[in-house]
Amino acid sequence: MSEFNANQYGFGVGYTDIFAKMHIAKFGLKSIDLKYINYKRNTGLTTGINLFTTLL
Repeated sequence: MSEFNANQYGFGVGYTDIFAKMHIAKFGLKSIDLKYINYKRNTGLTTGINLFTTLL
């Protein structure tokens, strides 16, 4: 078995419009999420992941 240490950190921001007053095109925007995840391993593997999601 190989031995390594790994760490994952992340943060995110979300917004939910319960009344759907915001619109994109003719669709009501119900929620939007922005997230960032950082993964690092002592073998040299490092990655950053950006996520952007919406619910119309």
